[in-house]
Amino acid sequence: MNTSVMLKALANGINPDTGELLPRTSIAHAPDLIRQLFTLAEEFIQRPTEKKTRLTPEERQQKNLAQGKPAKSFFPWSEDEKQRLEADYRAGKTPEMLSHEFCRSVRAVAIQLEKMGLITAEQLLSYGL
Repeated sequence: MNTSVMLKALANGINPDTGELLPRTSIAHAPDLIRQLFTLAEEFIQRPTEKKTRLTPEERQQKNLAQGKPAKSFFPWSEDEKQRLEADYRAGKTPEMLSHEFCRSVRAVAIQLEKMGLITAEQLLSYGL
């Protein structure tokens, strides 16, 4: 039985293994869970079954740019980038300036600065986080 069918059975209050109705006390009868199960079932139906090909880092950067995001959105920070970020921040560059230099959002730069202990959580909040 495929995942979508199993989720729909649960959403309808049916045990997917036996076909029997689940007891009224089952969590599967909670309205929020029913909605979530149907939503998940639809997601499994809409997903292509063929394997996705992995994009190269360059392709991911181009995709980010095409979507109006900074090129390195959702890329991990390398150790070299962290060292350069720290040096540039200590030299007086603002997170806004650093976001252009590192092709990342101001938010991503501020989060990394906070992780590195270079700004406080309160300062991080000033960047709309």
